[in-house]
Amino acid sequence: GQHNDARTATCIALTAAEEGATVCNYTEMTGIIRADRDKGKAVGIKCRDNLTGKEFEVRAKCIIFSGGPFTDSLRKLEDPDAKPAVAAAAGTHIVLPGYYSPEGIGLLDINTSDGRFLFFLPWQGFTIVGTTDRKGPVESTPEAPEQEIQWLLHEAEKYLAKDLKVRRSDVLSAWQGFRPLASDPNAPPGAPVSRDHIISTNPDTGITFITGGKWTTYREMAEDVLNKVLPRNGLGDKAGPCLTEHRPLRGGVGFTRNVPVQLVQEFGVSEETAKHLARTYGMNAFDVCKLTRPTEKKWPRFGSILIEGFPYLECEVEYACKKEMNCSVIDFLTLR
Repeated sequence: GQHNDARTATCIALTAAEEGATVCNYTEMTGIIRADRDKGKAVGIKCRDNLTGKEFEVRAKCIIFSGGPFTDSLRKLEDPDAKPAVAAAAGTHIVLPGYYSPEGIGLLDINTSDGRFLFFLPWQGFTIVGTTDRKGPVESTPEAPEQEIQWLLHEAEKYLAKDLKVRRSDVLSAWQGFRPLASDPNAPPGAPVSRDHIISTNPDTGITFITGGKWTTYREMAEDVLNKVLPRNGLGDKAGPCLTEHRPLRGGVGFTRNVPVQLVQEFGVSEETAKHLARTYGMNAFDVCKLTRPTEKKWPRFGSILIEGFPYLECEVEYACKKEMNCSVIDFLTLR
């Protein structure tokens, strides 16, 4: 199956909030609080609200670093001499028009001209082509390098009919992401990185970090790290067994494949929009539709389109701001 990774990450945070977690948006850790000034166990962290500039402290019995490709930057605040545990690998993807891939059919080549793999996948009416694999320092707002876009276009032409040309102007968008490949800090030089996750605890501070892994194992990662740190910090008998295996993400409870049909029948939105809302919000799509306004058209009767040619509704912006911790335009465009 396919999933929208940005949407999944947002739903994980929202689900945690539903379960009682305190989720802080735009909050940066700036330092460690230790029991005896610069020595002893860590008893909390220093934070800064990057929207307001306000600084504050959070005290805790147990601290876990789970920063993905940014994990080492957190560890450097704990120990400036910490050996790297993450070997970040950048991957570029491009989006092409939908006519480059038949609906429901994808292609994977595991042996391209330089040994990397490449895929063609239909995605929400378009075609995603990826990916590259380049080692380098992690960035929070990376841009897709032009040479990697050109490499993807060159490789893509090999799978198409000779009378078709993949043009640079066909690239509708491009982005670069980073994979947090795990690297054991105590391994010998040149040891291979891993796509599995690793968990390690600093004996001086008591802080545990987890890194590596992938989307398909995120629940296993969470369960593994909690099973390790809770007993060690005297919290095992209070927490009980991990429930992640049976806890659907936000909007998943009661969801069925008939939800899009129900949205069309109950709210008079278009079928394309109903499918988008169900795929994005699950059962919460009903709450989104309650915010729709009349279109003054024969059909669809409700749901003003945000961008012509796409199924997104104007009321999704309102819903994201009220119910999904949306703080900025970038938040909505990239993560909601």
